[in-house]
Amino acid sequence: MAPSARERILTAADELFYGDGIANTGVDAVVARAGVALGSVYKNFGGKDGLVEAYLRRRDHLWQATWERVAADAATPLQRVLSVFDALQEWYRGQSADQGCAHVAGLLQLPAGHPAVVVAHAHKDHLVRRLTELAAGLPDVAEVVEDVAIVYEGVLVRMLLGAAPDEAIPRARRLAETVVLAR
Repeated sequence: MAPSARERILTAADELFYGDGIANTGVDAVVARAGVALGSVYKNFGGKDGLVEAYLRRRDHLWQATWERVAADAATPLQRVLSVFDALQEWYRGQSADQGCAHVAGLLQLPAGHPAVVVAHAHKDHLVRRLTELAAGLPDVAEVVEDVAIVYEGVLVRMLLGAAPDEAIPRARRLAETVVLAR
């Protein structure tokens, strides 16, 4: 079965917003990439603001599903908290991740009152909440979570700056493991 117009639009938006930037990508480019009529964007999303919000929600949903699947295989609290890096490695292989975090990019490109800013903040809040849950059983959970979150965000920036993900992500995982075990 062929993807719906909504799915084609979201896929095109993901490719263009992530690759070229939200601010640099017009609705016409998304429409052309998706092969749909302009009215389909307005019918499904109400305009570019709604499309950007849906794009970030979709990306967040896909990321959370990947992370949950990977975390489910982790047997210890240390493995569970480090699963964020294992999930990032899987994400990189299946999705585009070499431009850093789409949600941070959204925060940088969108005005404070934009509806997608709430989605971006929720994505980052979920990272900390989920790391806190996964770190249960480790000493100094709040400190572990903050350290791991900083290393995680740092590897995304390093990849944005050109670091090879297949080298940077395992390095970040090792660094986070060293920091956690030092407690």
